[in-house]
Amino acid sequence: MARKILGYVQLIWHCDSCGAKNPGAIKSCTACGAPQAIDVKFEQVDAESFNFIKDEALIRMAQSGPDKHCPYCGSRNLANALTCLQCTGDLTVGAKSRPSGMAVGEDAQPVEVEPNTYTPVSAYQPSMPPMSRNLLLVLMLVFLIICGYFAWNTIRANRTINKSATVVSSTWERNIAIEAYTTVSDSDWRSDIPYNATVSSCYSRHRYDSSTYVSGSVESCGEPYTVDTGTGIGQVVQDCVYEVYEDYCDYDIMDWVHVDTLTTTGTNTNVAWPDLNLMQNQRVGGRSESYTIYFDADGKTYTLRTSDFDIYQQALPGSLWDLAVSVRGDVRRAEPQD
Repeated sequence: MARKILGYVQLIWHCDSCGAKNPGAIKSCTACGAPQAIDVKFEQVDAESFNFIKDEALIRMAQSGPDKHCPYCGSRNLANALTCLQCTGDLTVGAKSRPSGMAVGEDAQPVEVEPNTYTPVSAYQPSMPPMSRNLLLVLMLVFLIICGYFAWNTIRANRTINKSATVVSSTWERNIAIEAYTTVSDSDWRSDIPYNATVSSCYSRHRYDSSTYVSGSVESCGEPYTVDTGTGIGQVVQDCVYEVYEDYCDYDIMDWVHVDTLTTTGTNTNVAWPDLNLMQNQRVGGRSESYTIYFDADGKTYTLRTSDFDIYQQALPGSLWDLAVSVRGDVRRAEPQD
């Protein structure tokens, strides 16, 4: 996000000692002479408008960095001052810079500050009250119970029971996907359209936002707001992005497309693939096979679904098998008995 500086405005502050209102650039109270408190909050003279400063000296002061307070008498000094203007104390050691980077307003909050730029302040969010110790313990206990429940169910679901079973019946299904080479209509950004496609129509469409200018982009800015520079002068900024528009197009292209699926099924061991009768512009897109075996063990039916043709060939009705069955009745392993 680009941050545009629109100009600078005069701020005001209220004296903690006598309550008098003072211009932002004044270092001590004009009424009682008290030094400005280091945590004083600046206010905008007119919150509804921006009366930009024309004085180049004040603008340079705002750009020089936040003022600093003397460690001996507390007086406010310019950022580049070496000695205090009030007591002549050394400012190179122990001087504390004024807080800066605050959006000026009733609910002003600190924002991250980049060199000569500022980010906007989000709406004030009241902090939540601290959580009581007892409530925290209850929540932790509930969390542990839930974790324990899921862990127990996972262990239980993975536990298997060995059973001797007899094959009752079985079924099979085999599929062949058919693809055809034909015209396909699609849409995409012009830069991403395959080179061999035929473009039919295009229109300009917003693709992304850029923090820097891109040729043909449109600048979009938010509402201006004032940021405390720490000097008593406010910097009026706007957060802007460059909306980049590119051509989005409809196009046609020749491609392989799924058009049909041939399927054969059966209940015997004479397993076969569907008969193929491909046209000139068609091809096989893929093959799949599925086998279902039904077992009986202790009067209960268990089902095994697999894509292993070798297992299906051995699953003759009446043959004996050793099964590993989960508590939910899922067949996890099946092996024919010797």
